[in-house]
Amino acid sequence: NETPAGWQRNWESVHVYASWGPELERVRTEEENFSRLWANRSPRLKVLDVPSAVRQDLMRFLPKDDLPRRLQPEPSAGEREGPAPRMEDIPERRESTPQPLPPTQTPVDLRTLVWRFIEQAPSLPGGGAQVGVATAAVEPWPHQARAFQRLYAQWPPKLLLADEVGLGKTIQAGMLLRQAWLAGKAKRILILAPKAVLAQWQIELREKFNLDWPIYDGKALRWLPSRARQVLGEPDSASSGWHEQPAVIVSSQLMRRQERAAVLLEEAEPWDVIVLDEAHHARRRSMGAKREDRTNALLRLMRALKDRTEGLLLLTATPMQVHPIETWDLLDLLGLPAAWSSDAFLRFFKDAEAPNPSAEAMERLALLFRSVERAFGEVSREDAERITALSRLHSGKLLRALRDDSTIPRRQLTAQERRAALALMRSNTPIRHLVSRHTRQLLRRYAKAGRLGSPIAERDVEDRFLPMTAEEQALYEAVETYISNAYDQAAAAERSAVGFVMTVYRRRVASSFQALRRTFERRLAAMDQREAALLEYAEEDAPDDELADVDESDDLERLARDALVADERAQIVALLDRARALPPDSKLASLKAVLAELREQGYGQAMVFTQFTDTMDFLRDALRREADARLMCFSGRGGEVPATDGTTWRQVGRDDAKRRFREGEADVLLCTDAAAEGLNFQFCGAVVNYDMPWNPMRVEQRIGRIDRLGQAHPRIRIVNLHYEGTVETDVYRALRERIQLFETVVGRLQPILAQLPGAIAGAVLAKTAGGPDAARRNAVAALERQTAEAQAAGFDLDAAVDAAELDLPPAPPSPLTMDDLEQVIGRPDVMPPDAELRPLGNREYALRMAGMTDFVR
Repeated sequence: NETPAGWQRNWESVHVYASWGPELERVRTEEENFSRLWANRSPRLKVLDVPSAVRQDLMRFLPKDDLPRRLQPEPSAGEREGPAPRMEDIPERRESTPQPLPPTQTPVDLRTLVWRFIEQAPSLPGGGAQVGVATAAVEPWPHQARAFQRLYAQWPPKLLLADEVGLGKTIQAGMLLRQAWLAGKAKRILILAPKAVLAQWQIELREKFNLDWPIYDGKALRWLPSRARQVLGEPDSASSGWHEQPAVIVSSQLMRRQERAAVLLEEAEPWDVIVLDEAHHARRRSMGAKREDRTNALLRLMRALKDRTEGLLLLTATPMQVHPIETWDLLDLLGLPAAWSSDAFLRFFKDAEAPNPSAEAMERLALLFRSVERAFGEVSREDAERITALSRLHSGKLLRALRDDSTIPRRQLTAQERRAALALMRSNTPIRHLVSRHTRQLLRRYAKAGRLGSPIAERDVEDRFLPMTAEEQALYEAVETYISNAYDQAAAAERSAVGFVMTVYRRRVASSFQALRRTFERRLAAMDQREAALLEYAEEDAPDDELADVDESDDLERLARDALVADERAQIVALLDRARALPPDSKLASLKAVLAELREQGYGQAMVFTQFTDTMDFLRDALRREADARLMCFSGRGGEVPATDGTTWRQVGRDDAKRRFREGEADVLLCTDAAAEGLNFQFCGAVVNYDMPWNPMRVEQRIGRIDRLGQAHPRIRIVNLHYEGTVETDVYRALRERIQLFETVVGRLQPILAQLPGAIAGAVLAKTAGGPDAARRNAVAALERQTAEAQAAGFDLDAAVDAAELDLPPAPPSPLTMDDLEQVIGRPDVMPPDAELRPLGNREYALRMAGMTDFVR
């Protein structure tokens, strides 16, 4: 540290070596000595930390006694009698100039000294907070480092990480967890995440942060298998005590069940940190007058858990699905000022968006502004100048007016000052203090300004609208007629179940006629009392709609069974016969043409997405026979590669599938939406959507597999294949023309996008005068009206987050680095005496110690 204050802050653990001449003087660094040293320092005065002193072989001059307590060796059993000496109890030594000790002497236990320093480095003031990151296998981007600093500097952490998909929210959380774990600030950690990404969390924490934490799958605790665990004789699984683990990863779907929630709330000890991934799943099911009664099980669980944890970290790219109240629900978990009730929150943004609020509205806004300052600290004069573009004098006047309990100063503001006051109040809401949000658009600006080390890839989005053949069009219309008739004729009590199954038919026919054929075959099997076949693909038939009340496989199975009464066997058989008579999808030829074009354009690898495993199976067999491309598959079944017999497929593990594609063993990875979570392929530059989910955010998740920080291609290609003459195609065409959907993610329009699945389903099921064409026109007209209204006004999360917070304040250097650790590994007198080491490569070693049968990496 370069200042006396910095020296004094660390005086208990630092020794100063001052070179006044030919002799070396060691001065004990107590406070009074700092002043003397600093006043009389010469240009040759040099301050070294312990790792640097070790590298320069200065530690041999350190005497045995007069060490800071934290560096003293552990006393033996006979020495432990009586109270431990305190730093202030050690008598002062007289000023002297000791002679250097002969090199053959070993005055202190250097091994103990170095390893104690390594252990305690993460807890040191200042730079100790950087140890976790400096010694991790990841180099954070500036916005990730900024989020980490916000989280760690204000312990316990309470923050909503709302970065867009692909910008590294998991990395930010991992940085916090590693540093807090090493420093001893967090000794009990719970990670709640959707089942589909549990393995990704476990792998990311292990590979990037060296945190070997288990997953609890409802039956047992399971660690990642490792060679080290085998050699050390540690089990890869355990059958009990999951909530007693110091750190554990669990499914949020599992934990919200009543019996599991009871364990968390009644049996488990409180947690130091809880992380909730995909936090928008904790939400209200209805935005009506009784919305309090419609909170889902996960939101109820989190409301109960927030009082049983010190720190809470929420991760979601979409904190608002339909209504701003959903953002309030998440912020309320983190701790809002009392004045910011749900009604006050909603009214604030309505008042603040008004071009000229009334005097009463200005008073409501000012009251909430003052409550934010009391809770999170006052707005600085510099921030006020930046936000309002007023002079220092005028911005100071504005702050005084807003902070005054009297209404008079605010009533005396000019029209210009009122506008500036509104801007200032909009910028200082709880969102600014409780939300960290970065978008690609924002990061592109900072990349151009030189604040990011790598540019953000641009998106090249292309829609191809494909006509059906006459035979396909006839079958498609027959299915539409059957769907609307069946729904129209269903009894009121059956409509929920019938609507669910009919929309499954409709979504599958828009995916591929092969998927429709397989669905009808399973449905006939179910009618013949073989229900196991019916339920084979229940999970991927779940509604696209994030707002649907159906969110458990049990619900899907029940709906599928209940709807059997509405299906007419004769009509299903007739539709199935027509589907079997069709040649392969006409859309297949377009897919092959797209893949060939991408190869010519330099995109050696591509991901092809579809919603359904039936469609994926059809594509893999067709492409394997006809296309000149090496294929792999990834679905809910896991990874699959061609078998050596040339006709069948062989299953491989999830990690093996990722590795094979990353190492270039396949040109095309065929995926269902099971791969839209947890696969990060920055090396792949193209995504082809063979079908389009009704929820655009599902498409955004697909694109997010490749549109990530570190993308190798400056431009990524996204090609969407649409059947002409369908309601979803008309809806997507309107969105692409109006808001450039998929080129940018528009936060203000998220509520509109979230309602699309329900709107499309309504158009599909309803019998409308004028037929399907009229239904499509009505749906598109309603969408365009809602989009225009949302663009004109409404709650905008991005506008409420201060972009200037991306600026990264300087952080002191870490007192321990990877270079230091490599120096330690190279010193036999510092490593444990029974350690055997073998170099494997750059900063890689194999280790064997007493009791270990073999070396481990």
